[in-house]
Amino acid sequence: MRDTAKRAPSHKAPTVEPDQFRLLVESVRDYAIFLLDPDGNIISWNAGAERINGYHADEIIGRHFSIFYPAADARRGKPEYELRIATEEGRYEEEGWRVRKDGSLFWASVDITALRDEKQRLVGFAKVTRDLTERRQAEEAQLALLASERGARTELEATLARMRTILSITETALGSLDLDHLLRASLDKIADELVVDTAAVLLLSEDGLTLVARAAHGLEEEVQAGVRIPVGQGFAGRIAAERKPVVLDDVAHSDVLNPILREKGIRSLVGVPLLADGRVLGVLHVGTLTATAFNEADVQFLELIAARIASAIEHARLYEAAHEARSAAAEATEALHVRDEFLSAAAHELKTPLTASKIAVQLLARSLKTALTPAQQRSLGMIEVQIARQARLVSHLLESVRLGKGELELELEEADVAALVRSAVELFEMMSDKHQLTLRGPQSLIAQVDTLRFEQVVMNLLDNAVKYSPKGGAVEVTLARTPSTFVLSVRDHGVGVAPEHLPQIFDRFYQAHRNRSGLGLGLYISRQIVERHGGTVYAEAPPDGGTRFVVSMSLAATPRSSSEPPASLS
Repeated sequence: MRDTAKRAPSHKAPTVEPDQFRLLVESVRDYAIFLLDPDGNIISWNAGAERINGYHADEIIGRHFSIFYPAADARRGKPEYELRIATEEGRYEEEGWRVRKDGSLFWASVDITALRDEKQRLVGFAKVTRDLTERRQAEEAQLALLASERGARTELEATLARMRTILSITETALGSLDLDHLLRASLDKIADELVVDTAAVLLLSEDGLTLVARAAHGLEEEVQAGVRIPVGQGFAGRIAAERKPVVLDDVAHSDVLNPILREKGIRSLVGVPLLADGRVLGVLHVGTLTATAFNEADVQFLELIAARIASAIEHARLYEAAHEARSAAAEATEALHVRDEFLSAAAHELKTPLTASKIAVQLLARSLKTALTPAQQRSLGMIEVQIARQARLVSHLLESVRLGKGELELELEEADVAALVRSAVELFEMMSDKHQLTLRGPQSLIAQVDTLRFEQVVMNLLDNAVKYSPKGGAVEVTLARTPSTFVLSVRDHGVGVAPEHLPQIFDRFYQAHRNRSGLGLGLYISRQIVERHGGTVYAEAPPDGGTRFVVSMSLAATPRSSSEPPASLS
């Protein structure tokens, strides 16, 4: 299927100076990007590499990159093997465990590319690493989803075994750019797990009217013949049209089979749509030559795999679109657009399974409360905490993308700002008994605000103050009124922010302290909300330590048009 992503207008790309590119690479924090010499010794280092691996540049440059591998992998020569494959084939990529400076393990997506000069002599390697530990944890949390629906401990064990197969497939799906290889490997594993005779993936054509056979197990003739099924016709066409799973326990009572399936002697079928952000990308179906009663667990198994296959398809298309965009133009606006689309796709991809996982874990905890050991109960509690944390991160990602696109619309109303601030402070007092929160200000202060957005600003500032304060530390909240404005101040006595970092503290993804959790979006989002109200927010470092954030907003807010985002959005 050809990529239909919007391409940049045809014009000469602006020149990118080497120093500019070097600064770009060095500033990237989500990816570890560094160079190796032909022997595997590290010769460059960037901010992302320092964040992910834990080493400063002066600690790591000159050392062999095998330092990042578990001892067992290093002993059996895995680092050298990867360099050999990259040298022979031009590139090596995988997902696997890597080791940080502190000895902790993290799940990494690794890409090693051989670098050659104009005479094709090997001059070194470029290595890109991404920390996928949170994604892996989210997938592992899905193991509880099928287990909760079994409702019994013996069925839980059987479900976990199946989910391990799903996890294997999803890891391949999220890390692969070779779509045909991914589909063939996935169908083979599906056939083995479900004990079926056939499995096939059909992808929607560009015009959205037909499904084209792309990969098959036991139905290779469908692919070879280039079978095309109109949407709404046949078994696969019905699934695409209805956008939901279809199960046929006995095809003798159905008239939706295409000739190849009937000639093959298929007796039972189950299929699910491949969906990405609500859009149909294709269909995945399996069949047996003997009558089989597929159950709900089988359908859910296929839906989980279909979601990952759809994600891989989108991943491959985004990669191709980004590659073409880089080749066509290096304009900053295009780069921002690609980044926001990627962040939005990633956040949407995680949001639904996180919600489902949260519900599943809660159901599992209730249904198996007496059957679980204390250790298992603690594990469920840890999963719930991780799911809640990841949900907050996803929410911040989506919010930042909407802000970046100027899609924030305010719903102004007269509200008691003092009551809103007081409610937020009381909530944090209940949530954290390790900090001393105080509030000074009038009992009532009426102003025009978007109450939900203003509460979000207050919560973000309080969360930031608590996060960076020591146990037992004081957090002082002050609210005051002037003739035309009100001023909110949140002061902590924590680690503080160096003066040189203050100008960037509200920037998107900026983190003054890299050892803290989060995405660096809370303060960015808060500033955009305040500025949409026509107000201002700034941070200062008091002489006696800590940080003070000050918000100033008009009592009668004049919202800034969302079609004219403030300069800080860039």
